[in-house]
Formats: sequence, structure tokens, C-alpha cells
Amino acid sequence: MFLCLGRRKVSKAMKLGQARHLELEEEVVKRVRVKVESNEDKWALKLLSSIAGVNQFLFEGRTRELLLVGFVGGQWIVGVIDEVRKASAEESSDTGPLLIDTKTRGRDTLPAEPQRRNGRLQVMLYKLLWDTVVREEFPATRFFNYFALNRHEVLSQDVRDNIADAGIPAQTLEEIVRYYESTFKMLPVANDQLLLRYEFQKDRSIIAEIRFTHDPEWVMSKFKEVIEFWRSEREAEYTPEEERWKCRYCQFAKSCPGNPSLQSSAPSSPPREPRPLES
Repeated sequence: MFLCLGRRKVSKAMKLGQARHLELEEEVVKRVRVKVESNEDKWALKLLSSIAGVNQFLFEGRTRELLLVGFVGGQWIVGVIDEVRKASAEESSDTGPLLIDTKTRGRDTLPAEPQRRNGRLQVMLYKLLWDTVVREEFPATRFFNYFALNRHEVLSQDVRDNIADAGIPAQTLEEIVRYYESTFKMLPVANDQLLLRYEFQKDRSIIAEIRFTHDPEWVMSKFKEVIEFWRSEREAEYTPEEERWKCRYCQFAKSCPGNPSLQSSAPSSPPREPRPLES
């Protein structure tokens, strides 16, 4: 819908969630203000941040807000993983990094299953992206062409100074891309065990931590469905009837042919989930 009507408005709850993610990031990552003069500068700083995040993970066992850029299934994906940390022996026998996503909630209850399913899908996509970046060759030429970037352009002085402070002898975006690829090649694939955390916005208490196993076949099927839509290879699909309570919260409902307002049989609200017992 937003292709025709624009992106949805940022709600108060979304702003609170964004602010909380910034707080979580600042617990482990120091933010530095740098003046940029071009798109090449912007991308150089993004990739430099990723390199710094990987180094922090390798030395400290944890990092937050880690940006990944990868070419998956013929499509570029840019994602930011909330948290990456080493898994303890009690959590998993797998030694791969544990990927974690934190969702903030306005109520101290779990969301309905369709929303939890979307959360699981998001973390599985992070693992798909992570594993692709660490295992496969980074298609640099495709990257520069797709994002319309000049691989040979010398970066601005402020950006080069920031890169030098990080101990990287790079002058161009192409050199930063090479460091990005080689840095991620030091990492193993992500843990098959994934973690979805729900936090109450009011007091930041943990509502639940849901651990689940990566399902490569399911996530790839969902990924292909999305890509087919964005490539205009299939029509958009309406929300399933049993989930059309979501339409009450959608900013595009008044313009959507799938709006159930005239369908009395459609559920009007999601099933309530009790607060889980702490283990």
C-alpha cells in the first residue's frame, strides 16, 4: 500500500521503541559524529561501523545494532541486528554467534501469534543474511552498480580521519568494502538457536524471551514470496480473514479493498496472551 499512499506514519509507540533501541546500542557502542560529503562517505561509515561491531564481538563477546549488507537470492538486503553475542554452553551446544531481536511493548503481555511469527521471521532473515555474508564472496561490482557508488572516489578528509583512527589504511570506498568482506570472513555462521525478546516500555521489564530454532526452508519460502511481490511477479495478498483484526491498526485500511469493515464475520481483535511465568 505504501507504494501508492506513502510510508506509514511513525507512531508514538514506534518512537518509544526507536529511543529504547538507541539506549541499548549506547550501552555497548560509542557513537561518533562525522561530517559526510557524499554517498560514498555515508556507505564508508556504515561499513566501518559494521567492522567495528564485529571487532567488538570478537574481543568482548557482544555487540549491538550491527549493520549487515548482503546479496541474498539475487536481492540486496540491508539489515540491522539488535544484538549479537556469544552463546553460553547452557544456551546451545552450537558455538555460532547468538542473534537477538528486542521488541518493545506498550502492554506487559505477549503479542498475538501472527505478530510473534513476524518477529521470528525477522530474526531468521537476519541469520540468512549473516550466513550469506560470512560464507559467500561479496559481489562488490554489483554493490557499486546497484547503489550507484563510485568505488574509486577518495573519501572526504573527516571520513578518512575517522577510518585512520580505527586503524584501517583506506582512502576509498572500494578499500573499505574489502575490509568489510575480510572482517566477516573471520566469523562462523550464526547459531541455529535464535532469541526474540519482548520488553515492557513502561518499566523495561522483560515480558518474555522466546527461543526458537532456525527453519531454513520456511524462511526461504517467505523470502521468495516477498521478492516475487517487489519484482511484480505476483499480486499482493490480503491479510488472512482470521487475522483481519490487524486492519483496525493499519493506516491504509480506508483505502484497502481487503478492509473487513463490511464483513461482520471477521475477527475484531487478536486473541489475548497471558503474561508468561518466569522460568
